Amino acid sequence: MTCTRKLNIKTMIAHSIFRALTKVGYVAPILAASVVGLGAIAPSAQASSLVPQQEGEVNVGLGNCLGGGCSYLTLDPTIESIVSLTDDSTGTQSRLFVDQAGTNNTYGAIQFLSTDIGTSDGSGDFWFRPVAMDATGNAPLVEDGQLEVGTFEFTFSKVLSDLTVNWFDTERAGGTSYTAFNSHGDQIATGIINKGPNGNVQETTLTDVKSIILNLGERHGRTGDGVNFQVDGVAVPEPGLMMGLGAFVVAGGLGLRKRQGDSTVA
Repeated sequence: MTCTRKLNIKTMIAHSIFRALTKVGYVAPILAASVVGLGAIAPSAQASSLVPQQEGEVNVGLGNCLGGGCSYLTLDPTIESIVSLTDDSTGTQSRLFVDQAGTNNTYGAIQFLSTDIGTSDGSGDFWFRPVAMDATGNAPLVEDGQLEVGTFEFTFSKVLSDLTVNWFDTERAGGTSYTAFNSHGDQIATGIINKGPNGNVQETTLTDVKSIILNLGERHGRTGDGVNFQVDGVAVPEPGLMMGLGAFVVAGGLGLRKRQGDSTVA
């Protein structure tokens, strides 16, 4: 069932409750609550990008950020944490940045060019961009705009009813994959991204995800299969929102019984 359809069903239910309450004289107090309740439900059903719309480095547990006077980017509250894991292809952990295509950036010894070799979509969009590091983490392992390699575990602050990952420039078979888990830590999905032509963008959508491990790119020789990525998420509605609708029903029932009691006395 699509997010739009889910939202329409919730809206229809709320409207039905509103019409029932209108008949029992509880319109004024419930109207305000209905507006708040429906307003809160609507955003929960809209996909939003979880990539910061600002260039910089992301804290993945590797100590201080790179560059003088630097600070880590602020993540969307939906992302509880991002941890860099040891990548099988490089044998080391990778740093993670947000990069906007078409701009120059320097982070310590790392330099992103406005037009990188093999990895630049030219759209101006913001992408998460891994950088494989040497064992000390102080300098790039191999970084000429061709080795966006890394393995990262994303943990979300709430279960995502829909999680979409966009993969940019996957050109090597078997090098990029994912494993998703539910709120109990059980594996619910795994997959390998197909290779495509230069600059290809592929999309994977998963449901009911609490955490996901992304294995991005693969080192082969001096360079590698550079893969950048984006994540978009739709959070599961808070239980309190649906409880609020249930309260409308209870209030309506109490009001109806009260009016029936009043009529009997009269």
